[in-house]
Amino acid sequence: MGPGGGPGGEPVSGLRHSDSKYAESVGQVASPLLAGFSFTAVIMVSEDPEKFYLADAAIPFLALATVALIAAVQCSKYVPERGRPNRSRARWYGGTLVSYHGGLFALLLGLSCALAPPPADGAKDWARWVACGIAFGAALGQFGAFCRGDRSWWSAIRNLCRA
Repeated sequence: MGPGGGPGGEPVSGLRHSDSKYAESVGQVASPLLAGFSFTAVIMVSEDPEKFYLADAAIPFLALATVALIAAVQCSKYVPERGRPNRSRARWYGGTLVSYHGGLFALLLGLSCALAPPPADGAKDWARWVACGIAFGAALGQFGAFCRGDRSWWSAIRNLCRA
């Protein structure tokens, strides 16, 4: 038995203390802030879509990001509860990971769509195209980063589907 109560130091619940702290940080700091930004951005793009070249793509991505990030806040509330069955905590942790990283990916895609300038502005919109490319690159980087490690999509889905 290791310090976590299980073999090799792994906690008996299947979640490490760092996983609970991660879920707490996601639910109390990152997700509420990003959900508020997503909500504000979707309202801004919806109010004046003529200013955005890809408004029809940005609006659903930003709406999806808002909902997913709010779901991450809700899921993260149940990860650290000690009285909850261990498998239930692992499922809530998986839900937190999937909704947070999916929401962040959707937010970055929505932001890249919102930054693309309308075609009428001509050569002066190069800065918006650069910003659009940076946001799109960040979206791809986020997706790639979440495909590896112990907080990957596969690990999150495995935790989410625990029986």
